[in-house]
Amino acid sequence: MRRTAHRLADVSSGLCRASTSRAYSQTAPARGKPRPKYARKSSAPQEQLPVAQELQKVLSPEAVGWLEGKRMLFGKKGKTPSAPSASVVSALTPASPSNEKAMFDAMQAYSEDPTFLDGEDGAFEESQRIPAGSFIEIRRAEINTNCVVLYSILLGRQWIIHALSSGGEIWAASEHDVTFQIPNFINKKLVEQCGMFADVDHESQSAARVEVLKKLRTFEKRLEYDYHLIPEKVRHISLYDLVAHPDPTKWGMVTTREAAEKLLGPQTAYSDQELFAIQSYLFDTEELYVSTARRFLQKQAFMVRPRQEVEDLRLVSRMVLHEDPAIDQFVSKARKVIMEARQRALDSWTEPPTKAPLDGPQWTEKDRAILRFFTASLQNRRIIQTDPYMVPVAQILKKLDMHAVAEYDSRLVHTVLMELGIVAPWEDLNIREGIKQESVVKMDIATAPSTPILPDPLGPSDFYSRDIVDSMRHDFGDTPVYVIDDWDAEELDDGVSVEAIPSDPEHVWLHIHVADPTTLLPPTHNLARQAMQVATASYHVHCTVPMLPREVGFHRFSLGSTPGKPDLVLTFSAKVNSAGEIVDYKVRPAVVRNVRLIKYDEVDALLGEKPLVYRYPFGNPNPPPPLAATSVNETTVENIRLLKKVTHSLTLQRVRNGAATFAFPRVDMSVRPRPMSQELMGSDEPSAFRGFPEVTYAVSEGTELGSRGMVAESMKTAGRVASLFFRDRGIPAVRRTVGPLHVEKRGDLERLMSIRSELGYIDVFESLRARVSAPPGKYMLTPGAHSLMGIPEGEGYAKVTSPLRRFIDLMAHWQIKHALLAEKGEAASPILFEEDWLLRAAEEIEGRELEEKRTENRQQQFWAHSYLLRWMQDPAREKREHDPLRSLKGRITDGPYQHPRTHGLLCSLHVPEIALDARISRWPSDLKAGFADEVEVEIQSVLLSTHPLLYLQIRR
Repeated sequence: MRRTAHRLADVSSGLCRASTSRAYSQTAPARGKPRPKYARKSSAPQEQLPVAQELQKVLSPEAVGWLEGKRMLFGKKGKTPSAPSASVVSALTPASPSNEKAMFDAMQAYSEDPTFLDGEDGAFEESQRIPAGSFIEIRRAEINTNCVVLYSILLGRQWIIHALSSGGEIWAASEHDVTFQIPNFINKKLVEQCGMFADVDHESQSAARVEVLKKLRTFEKRLEYDYHLIPEKVRHISLYDLVAHPDPTKWGMVTTREAAEKLLGPQTAYSDQELFAIQSYLFDTEELYVSTARRFLQKQAFMVRPRQEVEDLRLVSRMVLHEDPAIDQFVSKARKVIMEARQRALDSWTEPPTKAPLDGPQWTEKDRAILRFFTASLQNRRIIQTDPYMVPVAQILKKLDMHAVAEYDSRLVHTVLMELGIVAPWEDLNIREGIKQESVVKMDIATAPSTPILPDPLGPSDFYSRDIVDSMRHDFGDTPVYVIDDWDAEELDDGVSVEAIPSDPEHVWLHIHVADPTTLLPPTHNLARQAMQVATASYHVHCTVPMLPREVGFHRFSLGSTPGKPDLVLTFSAKVNSAGEIVDYKVRPAVVRNVRLIKYDEVDALLGEKPLVYRYPFGNPNPPPPLAATSVNETTVENIRLLKKVTHSLTLQRVRNGAATFAFPRVDMSVRPRPMSQELMGSDEPSAFRGFPEVTYAVSEGTELGSRGMVAESMKTAGRVASLFFRDRGIPAVRRTVGPLHVEKRGDLERLMSIRSELGYIDVFESLRARVSAPPGKYMLTPGAHSLMGIPEGEGYAKVTSPLRRFIDLMAHWQIKHALLAEKGEAASPILFEEDWLLRAAEEIEGRELEEKRTENRQQQFWAHSYLLRWMQDPAREKREHDPLRSLKGRITDGPYQHPRTHGLLCSLHVPEIALDARISRWPSDLKAGFADEVEVEIQSVLLSTHPLLYLQIRR
């Protein structure tokens, strides 16, 4: 039986339950209820709150006026009902919501967005803007309900949907909670008549809600019928066997539509009820199918569990259910191993990391199944589906009884696996195969049928035998090309040069020279397909995984890698006027012969700029080498200063166009040895680990000033030039776009723009104070606007400067070469990739880039939290003269607000000293504090796992 609770409430009398949500409780008390002690009184007795434009599109003018605190008339002329308070968040909150709704509200909504905004890519997740009148299903874990959207509102820096459920309640949910949608399920006029709050203020609202609920219930009856037909169809065709990966250790994938084709047969179209019923079955069969973590609503895709994992899951679940003696035997062995591991960790505290076979118990097949079961339980997943591991894991951990914890969750599992020798103490499980959820979608690279970039028949293992654009390369001769980077940079894929125009001193040519691996690599090669699958190089704390394998020789395309030999490049040139505007451009294959390698710090010293300063709260055991006295000729000095002048004018021009950068401190962890051998990591076989690598905890302020700003601006210019190249030739190409910033109150955006620094930087807490929501970033084929960069609609921005580490850049390089050869008459059309393929490729690549960015962020978080934990557990800690953890201060980023399940006061903070976000789970009710206030704190606990957590408490 499906898990949706079907309850048709007696709404005709207006007895609709209210919405309780975290978003409500943190902003205003319920109407008619006492204000909590920690809530500060508003200075204005009746502030008029502006209504978001999206909400204005949905609601009638009267409803908009109602929200803004104006009088609203219903029925007879002049009659005014008792209206709600001015803000939508002051909705009535009765004391007894349904059990399902209370459980739903008690779960934290899915979000992996960082606290602050990413300057290039915008938000991690694209908002959906689900229109009013849509049918939706919303889910958190095992709780799901069907609703009709009434409206959405920007609240707490995210869009909150308010919807009328099939049980007659008003539910508030994040857009990311929505797993199924049917647009135009209810017409807009009827939705407006339903009202906006839980209590019904007029008979017409009650009647409108009854009509909506009737249609919902009719739909659900048909859905129940279709749903009950599915299990028999599944058994008949053995659906899992059809969609599971043939390798028992690898994941498969199936979409809702693909499952429908297998269960119902190929059809042109399926009914909404059929698709929804099949998707509900896949959700409810969590032991076989796991919903994908990103953009589920668009893709409706499920990962299919590996056969080995399904076998382990079923076996261990049965063992726990039937109290198999093997569980007690496993626990007995595990206790002994854990005690020995704890002593070994203390004995080897200052040793370098080592790994050896574990001497000790003989593990049976059931023991090994339990160990694999524990490891599999740590997979990254969203909480929109029941976790089949949760109960069995908790039962076994409870029997183990070796950790004083409040919850038997994934973070305790991580600790147990480390102590059992399955996970190395220095191992971040986010990158372990089988835990990192990777895309299994394979895409071929579909070029035009006839293209001059494939002049000869090439097989999947054939590289280019010659430079196909050799005759077109512009020779920059002895022009100095400056490759400016960090001391430890691994892939030098771009350099810059400047060219003054003696006859036109108001203009300067800025040239960005980019490494050209497509000199060797055609799009038909197997390595090109592999690069598309991974999408980007991976920069882990302990190692780098290149996108293009070094052993093949792609490292030679790093600029300046072979002294004395010229470098082949693709050059993007912009003619810039004194106002920082691009008035002309060129894109050319080129050769550069005078590459100068120079470090950021050296350029800053030459310019008299303040270098990027890292903070080392725990000390720096490996300071960078001191700057050596270098002889720099006058030409270099003049070129660097001219480069600074040009890039500065370009930056100012973007700031005038609205560019904004939200700088915030970030952890930048580093380890020695690097790279760390894979042999030092854990496996399914228990090992004895000793020691720990040398770790440096650094904090970067996140600003691109001086030489770093100069190089970053040059790379942005190259992306703008590339977009103009494609635009002017009518070539569909992938651009990065970011939509406009959103704020909750009218006037706050203008205030933020007014307090930007000269280079566009905004204090991060000012942005949080204005409740800036992360604008959606996405790939498009048209030259759309990029609000954070200040790049207007019609110009666009394409990524082209990192072809050694990003596949999207490689694609652009192939397109450019094809278009240039077409201009020579070697192709009928300048278009290499058709739009349909480009759109699908961009969507897949974007997902993989996003997951890699999240993985890198989780890696930094893991190593930072791991460092804190070791610092606190260090036997020599009490002897330290300096301990930054004894004087921590946090700044409030959210709350305090009441947790809907525990009713305790929660608070989110940022700790600038160590650049980490943290939580306080028990905020003192007598302590008054508000947003951005600073409070003295101390660490309560550090929890590792794939998503580490830092808990604080107020230091009294």
